[in-house]
Amino acid sequence: MVESEDKLERLRVSIEAGAERFKKDHELNQSYVDEIIVPLLKDVLESQFTPIKSRHMLDSSEVNDGFFVIHYTGITNLVSMLRCAADDNGKSSLRLYDSVHFNDPDEGNYFDRYLELSKEHEILPNKKAHHAYITSFIRPHPNPKKDMSDNLVFWRTYGKEGKGCSLTLRVPHGRIQKVLYGVDKVRCTDNYLKNALDTLSPLLSICEEAMEQVRETLLNTIEGYIDKVRYLFKSEAYEYERECRLVIPEPDADTALISFEYQEVCGSDVRIRHYYEDEQLDVKRLLVTGSVITLGPRVSNPNNVRYYLEAMLQEANLAGPKIRISDIPYQ
Repeated sequence: MVESEDKLERLRVSIEAGAERFKKDHELNQSYVDEIIVPLLKDVLESQFTPIKSRHMLDSSEVNDGFFVIHYTGITNLVSMLRCAADDNGKSSLRLYDSVHFNDPDEGNYFDRYLELSKEHEILPNKKAHHAYITSFIRPHPNPKKDMSDNLVFWRTYGKEGKGCSLTLRVPHGRIQKVLYGVDKVRCTDNYLKNALDTLSPLLSICEEAMEQVRETLLNTIEGYIDKVRYLFKSEAYEYERECRLVIPEPDADTALISFEYQEVCGSDVRIRHYYEDEQLDVKRLLVTGSVITLGPRVSNPNNVRYYLEAMLQEANLAGPKIRISDIPYQ
C-alpha cells in the first residue's frame, strides 16, 4: 500500500509540474509527457490493476485437480479442428474470434456504459473502443449434479439449437479470467481507478488546442489498461453462465497470428470475420485424458456421428477424449 501511495505521489508531482509549466509558457514539451509522466502513470496503473485483475482470477478450489471447462460449438467446427490436427504439421487450435461479430451487441459496451468515474474524467472519449479476440468457456458448477456440459439453456443459446456439441477441455488456467456480472462489479473497478484519474485532472482539464496531443497520449495509456478488462463484465442476467474467457485486446495481438474468414450472406452481403490463434489453445493440448465431447440432443444419427469422430480422433492421435450423447429431451 505504501509503495502504491509513493507511486501516486510521484505521478501527482509530475502532473502538477507539467500543468504549472503550461500555465507559464503555454506549452508542454511532449518529451516531458512521454519520458516522465507516462512511465509514472504506467507504474500507478499497474498498482491499481493488480487488485482489479485479482478479482477475475479463478478460485484456487477450481484449479487444484486440473482445470477443465466447457465450450459449446458446432460439429462442423469440431470436425475442421480434428482434420487440421490430423494433417502432417498437426497444428490446429480453438480460435479466438473478434468481438465485432459477437451475437451479443452489448459486448464491451456494458463496461463502458457503467464506468462512471471514467466518464466524469473523460477517459472514454467519443471514439470506438478497440475490439478484442475472445474465446469463451463455462466453468463447471460446484454442485456436481449440475452438468454444465449437457445443459438445455446452453444447447439452445450456444449449441446450435441442440445440433452442435460441447467440449469439456483442459485449458491453461493462468490465461483464463472470470467474467464478473452486474453494475456493482463495474463500479468497484471504477473505484480502483479513481485516484489515478483524479491525479491526472490538472492536465486533462486544460482544454486548449496545444494540449491535445498530451491528452491523447494520457488517454491512450489509460485506454490500453481498460482494454484488458473491458470484455470481462456482463449483465447480472447472465450470471448463471459462470463464464470465463481468454481475451487478447486488439493492440496486444500479434498481427502474424490473425486470419480472416470470407463469407457471402444471402448471395450478396459480404461478411468478413477475423480470428486469432494461440498455441496454448492447440487442440492436442486441450483434448487430453479427462476431456469429453458431448453430442447435442438434436444431432441426427448421433451414433454414426460418434463413430466418425472416434475415427478422426484416432487419425489425429488423440486417444484422451471420450464421446457421449446428450440424453436431454429437446423439443
